Amino acid sequence: KKFYVMLISFKEILLDACRHGYAVGAFNCLSIENVMGAIQAAEDLRSPIILQLAEIQFPYAPLEMMAPVFLKAAKGASVPVAVHLDHGLSYETCARAIGLGFGSVMFDGSGYPLEENIRQTRGVVRMAHAFGTNVEAELGRVGNAEEAAAPVPSTADVCTDVGEAVRYVEQTGADALAIAIGNMHGWYVATPQLNIARLKEIHARLNLPLVLHGGSGTSDADFKACIHHGIGKINVATALQVEITKEIRLYLSENDRPDYMEMKRRMTAATKHAVSKHILLFESDNRA
Repeated sequence: KKFYVMLISFKEILLDACRHGYAVGAFNCLSIENVMGAIQAAEDLRSPIILQLAEIQFPYAPLEMMAPVFLKAAKGASVPVAVHLDHGLSYETCARAIGLGFGSVMFDGSGYPLEENIRQTRGVVRMAHAFGTNVEAELGRVGNAEEAAAPVPSTADVCTDVGEAVRYVEQTGADALAIAIGNMHGWYVATPQLNIARLKEIHARLNLPLVLHGGSGTSDADFKACIHHGIGKINVATALQVEITKEIRLYLSENDRPDYMEMKRRMTAATKHAVSKHILLFESDNRA
């Protein structure tokens, strides 16, 4: 049984995925149960995975408390596991994650005008690369499904601009790029229509892994199209939360005297089930 004593490189995982036509799931884990379930799924299916935590989730899963859990799980796993900061909103947050041992960070400057996004991302990349840490960045605005009355239309005005993407990568030195192609964070009220044509254009011009945020609610066909046209990392958060909530609701409805330890066991099992489903969908099984 092989153990990865040192954290595997985020960039190495993504490059292998892009090279061989699959995508690696990046799972937002807010508890020990999430981490245990995700690792169990990855080991059973022999898949690389990414454990990640977003800055907006820190109030529920503090970075300094979750970091040792992530790192211990990753170093003890028998498959490649990267530990990643998702949606870091400042230079300081990215520095905190790097100091705690995260192998990669995402700086999200997508809310800024292009020039400011480039300036701030370049600074994070310079700092991170000095420590041997990879950086994911974002260009284009991935919306929030919970705030939208309808899915985002897959038109040019809501998608990452191809020319801007080329310039952005050249001027920032980012190792991976999250793009907007009609995808949204959160739980969709309707299935989004992704702009696969724009993805193909971006992929043809950029020689680095692309990332899809807001995967929950996306059709299997769109997932497959993304995977086969440059998307090497797909973020999964809402789907895990929904699966766990459904399982706990069912358990409570069937038990007048619920057992806390049993609820924890079911949270782990629900996480494993959701992660396993996405690993198979992303075609990363047996890639470890």
